Amino acid sequence: MEKLKPVSRNMLSRWSSSEDSLVRVFRNSSWLFSAKGVGAVLSIFYLAILTRTLGVAGFGEFMVIVGAIQVLTAVLKLQTWQAVVQYGVPYLLAGQHRAFRKLSAQNFWIEFIGGLVACGVLWLMLPYSAAQFGWNPAVEQAIMGYGVIVFLSVRSTPTGILRAQDRFSGNAFGDAIIPIVRFGGALVLLATVPSMTGFLIVWGLSEFVSFVVMWLMVWRRHDANGPVDERPAAAAAPPNRKEFIAFLLFTNLAYLVSVIRERLVVVIVGFFVGPAAAGLFRLADQLANSLNRLAEVFARPLFAELSRLFAIGQSRQSRALFWRSLRVSAISGGILFICLLLLGKYIIALISGPEYVAAYPILLLLGAATIISLGGLGLEPLLQAAGRARNALIARLAGLVALGALLAVFLPKFGTIGASWVMLISAILTTMILFVSSRAVIREPQRPKPNAPIF
Repeated sequence: MEKLKPVSRNMLSRWSSSEDSLVRVFRNSSWLFSAKGVGAVLSIFYLAILTRTLGVAGFGEFMVIVGAIQVLTAVLKLQTWQAVVQYGVPYLLAGQHRAFRKLSAQNFWIEFIGGLVACGVLWLMLPYSAAQFGWNPAVEQAIMGYGVIVFLSVRSTPTGILRAQDRFSGNAFGDAIIPIVRFGGALVLLATVPSMTGFLIVWGLSEFVSFVVMWLMVWRRHDANGPVDERPAAAAAPPNRKEFIAFLLFTNLAYLVSVIRERLVVVIVGFFVGPAAAGLFRLADQLANSLNRLAEVFARPLFAELSRLFAIGQSRQSRALFWRSLRVSAISGGILFICLLLLGKYIIALISGPEYVAAYPILLLLGAATIISLGGLGLEPLLQAAGRARNALIARLAGLVALGALLAVFLPKFGTIGASWVMLISAILTTMILFVSSRAVIREPQRPKPNAPIF
């Protein structure tokens, strides 16, 4: 045993100090995975409370509200973390911390102004939605409060700052707060009087606390120097305005497409099939998306690492990292689907009760769609880090167009199971286009050279 202890310490030391690209990705992923692991465990409990207390129809209605707020967020409130990483990492490598702070401040205001616009749009749209679903004034006010908190909580910019500085532990802590608050709030509601209004208040509170914690993590070590490379880097020239706006636009449109795939379909099912059908669809989607969250845990550090490699001109290493990550994602995807096939029905019954078991076939189809996307996990980060965010957007848009066209045909005839097949077909099409679009970058990835100032 005494001999094993130095070996273990040496392995941990190599793990914590290794500069191998894939090890760096896994090391940063481990922080995010710890947060997602906490979230996954706690979400099982608060999802059980939510589904069992609100019932199938009430749960579906609640998820329609949450989904609509998230779609509005994706449409009007720009996600800035990728821009902070893409253009901030070269600044940090060159020691230009003042330029990095200026870039971060610009992205903060971009995100905040988008949130203000989203508040105005929700205020105009809410009366029509309330009439459609028959919400009383208390629920309407809770929806408005929840929306305002989500829209004005600037969380994407601090996420980008922490990831650019290679501080994924702080990012993980901020993410973990959301399920912790939701779990605690759900327990309080279970012990008192659970209601849709109460759950909306808890969900809004979780977003606000996470927002505060994320900025505390940024300010706690505002002097952090970020990623360091052994070779001195030349001064980084900021991108021009057109390049910056194009990157922000393309990455946000790609994000919007993914949110529409995840959330808008639930809203559409709720409107056209009914809240009970939306409840079953959303429960299956929630469980399938737990796999997607695991994919994000790996994809986000992968994007940051690819950005670092492109910034220092390591094109060969970026190709090698991509292929290694592809093998990992393909193997893990296969294992996850087998687990879903064998245990999915029992998980649904355990969490939400026997009345939700009808969601099992939906879960298999949505899980397959998620795992197919997992197979092409590194493609979108590779394109974005190489300055080809437009290619990733085109693939996402093609999948979205197919999704919309097929929903118009399958949803009226087959209901929720038809919508699930549409999600699977769309995922296959999107992944295929991403592979085709990435061939040139995989062969010889090159980062475009920035020139004039952004603003």
